[in-house]
Amino acid sequence: MNISFRNIFCTTSSRFKIFGISVLAFSLFQKETTAQIDPWQAISQMQKGINLGNTLEPPDEGDWNPPAQEYYFDLYKETGFKCVRVPVRWDNHTGISSPYKIDETWLQRVETVLDWGLERGLFVVVNAHHDDWIKQNYTDSNMRARFDSIWSQISVRFQYKSEKLIFEILNEPYGLTKAQNDEMHQRVLSIIRKTNPTRIVIFQGHNWGGSDELITAAIPGDDYVIGSFHSYDPYEFGLLGEGTWGASYDVAALKNKFISVKNWSDLNNIPVFMGEFGSVRSCDYNSRMKHYKTYVELAQNYGFAYCAWDNGVLDYSDDGLGILDRARQKWDEVKDILIYSSARSPANPTLTVQDTIIKLSWTNMVTDNDSIFVQRRILNEDYSTVARLKGDTTKFDDVNTFPNIYFYYRIIAHYNSGEEIYSHPVRILMPVYVPRERQSYLGVSATIPGTVEAENYDIGGEGLTYHETDDINIAGAYRPDEAVDIYDRLGDGYHIGNAVPGEWYEYTVNVSHSGEYIINIMLASLEGGGKFQVKIGEVESDTLIAPVTYSALNTASVSTIMNLNAGEQIMRFTVISLPLFNIDKIVFESPEAVEVKKVENLSFTIFQNQDRELVLISDTKSPIHLIQIYNITGSMIYSLTDPETELKISTSVMSPGIYIIRAETARQMFCKKIVIN
Repeated sequence: MNISFRNIFCTTSSRFKIFGISVLAFSLFQKETTAQIDPWQAISQMQKGINLGNTLEPPDEGDWNPPAQEYYFDLYKETGFKCVRVPVRWDNHTGISSPYKIDETWLQRVETVLDWGLERGLFVVVNAHHDDWIKQNYTDSNMRARFDSIWSQISVRFQYKSEKLIFEILNEPYGLTKAQNDEMHQRVLSIIRKTNPTRIVIFQGHNWGGSDELITAAIPGDDYVIGSFHSYDPYEFGLLGEGTWGASYDVAALKNKFISVKNWSDLNNIPVFMGEFGSVRSCDYNSRMKHYKTYVELAQNYGFAYCAWDNGVLDYSDDGLGILDRARQKWDEVKDILIYSSARSPANPTLTVQDTIIKLSWTNMVTDNDSIFVQRRILNEDYSTVARLKGDTTKFDDVNTFPNIYFYYRIIAHYNSGEEIYSHPVRILMPVYVPRERQSYLGVSATIPGTVEAENYDIGGEGLTYHETDDINIAGAYRPDEAVDIYDRLGDGYHIGNAVPGEWYEYTVNVSHSGEYIINIMLASLEGGGKFQVKIGEVESDTLIAPVTYSALNTASVSTIMNLNAGEQIMRFTVISLPLFNIDKIVFESPEAVEVKKVENLSFTIFQNQDRELVLISDTKSPIHLIQIYNITGSMIYSLTDPETELKISTSVMSPGIYIIRAETARQMFCKKIVIN
């Protein structure tokens, strides 16, 4: 463009004429030499958005909310939002006959609100919102001309605004067919391009502008467009507040929606703006928080900009989607999900109550954080930090509780650099504490000697009669409402499975008389080697070791001898270490009973001779087909099938201590303890 700046000073009349041309030239030159933001760059910078809802889109501003205030945008900026979507209704402020002029006062008011955002460096999206007249009367050429005129006037008025001002042609075009919606977007886009050749424009699919409609919409032939969809799915939860949300199938269904849009975006090289999403405040609280968190995480994972709907009021009595109480300048905790959460956030925060303790657990998604902060609030208080823990901590017990009140918690992965990554918050009602009572599962104490089935631990619940590391009975074959994993032994009763270190089970037992008892614990283990301990009253066994049975169902016995006190007492079975083993039952025999059987059925003698050999002598009338020797930890150190009637076993490799000799005939079993010197 060749313009001589010398001519500016020629004459008064020509000076002003040429000066105007020169300013225009300078403006155009400046625009040409400034890098134009493209849609992909815009989407990457628009992350974390919020709607100025229920404000400029009622019939008149102030009908649903107080008029917009400039300080709203200070709050948006300070909080960390990058984008504000400003829904605008044009109908009541536009002439109904040609040239369909927009009222200047209204146009100026909209411009003022948009400038509040632009002046603070925010992206601002302006649209036509609740203009149902065009959707309901689209076949009327006068209505189409009126809508075209509105966008022509908007385009002319705002053509020199920052490139961070984005036009969105029509919100949720419900009432238009797909063909009408496609045609309308292309026509209005061509109008916008007359004055705004590179301004970014958002288009939506027909109907309610959902994801399915976006991926079937005609894509305008234009380098500066962004595709948009809205989602409050599932509708019954998100907008009606029914039921709960957050099960694995809920998350999977939502993820599939995002994957479909992502595939469409990649195929067509069109970035994506999720212009509205959320769930009403009357939803189940924990479900609602996870709902927001999942939307944010999926949008971030798939590279979509997201803009939560906010109606500007915090009121749990209504079905609104408030995030900022604008009048009180108070944020709902959803704000922290929108700003601070991601796929790196502590995941799956879970709350349970044990007596007067609230137990909080979570999963860490990062390993390089310096610490974990646990924050809590009650009533309408702000969150405060109640614990600073090591960076790899995954559990916290809150003992400072009060009955009949809701407690809210969130977990923060904290870095010394100042970065903090928030989990979504969760809450739990602390009930009035009622002391729990222990009861024998079968109604009476198990008798010793006798058999205790592992699955018949006492009634009383987590922390009182058993401890499980998770809250779900995975197998659910027996006592499904309790957390212990109980499996069906294919018609042969039940067993406890998935027993991991730290878990325990308690049983009320009644020992008939004081003295030594032989204890045979029936276990199954694919690998063997898992360790456990049995405690009855104050008497503890040594650490015992599960044998390998190469099966989850076929059991083998681990035997030990314990000197028990008579009377009713609590027996606890504690898992100490892996590998996994399954627990079928515990069989108690008194030595006296075994000795009687020996006299009646067996002639079996064992002693240590002067050569430190074990001498075993049996009666050939009752042949023994198996001899086994176990150390006190339950490990088998010797086994012989069909031994001689008189057998000598060297003890040179046996350390001094207590050993258990086990002998079996075809029908009976005999155990005896011996001390090797």
